[in-house]
Amino acid sequence: MAVRVIRENNRNEGLVKDSGFVGEIIAGQPLVLATASTVKPYADGSFADIPLGIAADSTEIPPLAPSSGQVAGEGFDYTNFARGGKVAVFQDGSELELFDDGRGAPYEDGDTYVLNRPVFAKENGLVTSVVGGGRQQIGSVVDFAGSPVSRLRIKFTV
Repeated sequence: MAVRVIRENNRNEGLVKDSGFVGEIIAGQPLVLATASTVKPYADGSFADIPLGIAADSTEIPPLAPSSGQVAGEGFDYTNFARGGKVAVFQDGSELELFDDGRGAPYEDGDTYVLNRPVFAKENGLVTSVVGGGRQQIGSVVDFAGSPVSRLRIKFTV
């Protein structure tokens, strides 16, 4: 999961990952406030939570090449780290390009995306084009590529 900034309108200060959330936050995921100073991925089956924004950073960065039984893994990408575990969140009006960086896409790649149509935060923490079940609208489609979708550009409106 990854996010590329096309146009940044607003970004909040870094917030800490909620201690109750097990796992990592990956750039491109919709996030919600867990407390006043912590965030967690959107995963609300009741759809009561309003997404805060899209994660700008991942809390863990894997090695560029994994280790084997003979050699250590090749270095880390120190240009894109989460500042000591803090995660910034892109908010209202930012135009973002979501793509798969090898850990999975931050959106449902099998969905049908249509230009200028809304996208929603899905209960599994991904972006989707499918309406229903009270899903929270978070933006609209600006561009996409591939079938299944390999790149999704959205204008975030929350």
